[in-house]
Amino acid sequence: MEWIKPGRVTGLGSLPYQDELTAIKLIAKSMPYWPHWPQLPAKVPEQGFVVQYVQPLLKLGVLSVQPLRDPVFCRTEPGWAEKAVAFYEQYFAFCQGDAAAEQLFALTGEAFAGMEAFLNSFDSYFLQAEGVKGHVSGPLTVGLQIKDEQGKACFYDEALRDMLVKCLTAEAVLEARRLKSLNLPVLIFIDDPALFLIGASTHITLTKEMASEALSVMLEALHEENVKVGVHACAGIDWSILFALPLDVISFDAYHYFTGMALQADRLADFLGKGGKMAWGLVPTSDEAWQETSESLLKIFDEQCARLTERGIDSKRLSQNIIWTPSCGTGALPIALAEHIYSLLNGFVAKHCQAGSL
Repeated sequence: MEWIKPGRVTGLGSLPYQDELTAIKLIAKSMPYWPHWPQLPAKVPEQGFVVQYVQPLLKLGVLSVQPLRDPVFCRTEPGWAEKAVAFYEQYFAFCQGDAAAEQLFALTGEAFAGMEAFLNSFDSYFLQAEGVKGHVSGPLTVGLQIKDEQGKACFYDEALRDMLVKCLTAEAVLEARRLKSLNLPVLIFIDDPALFLIGASTHITLTKEMASEALSVMLEALHEENVKVGVHACAGIDWSILFALPLDVISFDAYHYFTGMALQADRLADFLGKGGKMAWGLVPTSDEAWQETSESLLKIFDEQCARLTERGIDSKRLSQNIIWTPSCGTGALPIALAEHIYSLLNGFVAKHCQAGSL
């Protein structure tokens, strides 16, 4: 039996509200079967993409807070080495099931107010839920934003990268466990849009192997929790990187970057044949959404199916293995636009189902 039914809708995570309950009501209305918990970066900085999942490193002082800037690994500060050792001690104790160590990584406070509100109100708003979706910031994207004391991205430093990946992994594992408490299937996306920089002339020392290894650590840990795992990239990347990983879902911006995916048709067919799902971000998360309708999006998808059929993809099989999403998160958008995007997504899926594509 399939773990998710055809025609289901979910979101990437972030919304532009200042209030968790308002966000939850929109999610309940728009995606009742596979809701996601809301990130609200406009409400507090702690819910921002870069800092949300590195709270343990901030608590220990391994990362230094910088006013109006991303935190920094400042190894020149007094006691930094001892703090780093303390992190590893806590991490390995956590891996052994130590309850006290788990408190360091606990998803609490303002950073995870959205998750807390989602879990607490779940029985009131999500009576039709068949599963739940979570999300964690990806190691490459965070690792390129957080710098060391010399201003170099920490992802290039093997020791700092290891620390970051372990922190993100522990946070992802605890998120999986919290969502599993709802006794429904769980899907977690690792959001890593900076994958598009691999192969760029501005990042010539950044390799597929570095990114794949970091993602693989998180994937293995999440699969051990018996949850489904996807990776989301909202830019044009070398999709072979993700097709080579043991993913359950690949999430992409199908509105802007479909051509790159079509060029990987052979790998896409193989991925679908092995039971993989595609999170098809057909609704643009930009002002372009105002120019689209359910009908225009249906036409776009039909054209995409035609192109893939020419490359050997069974369009019926594709449609049955798609999870529909916006192309990216909506946390930085005006509220009216974010609401329009969620409404447009639902309207499109209804039209798609009526057209008999499922």
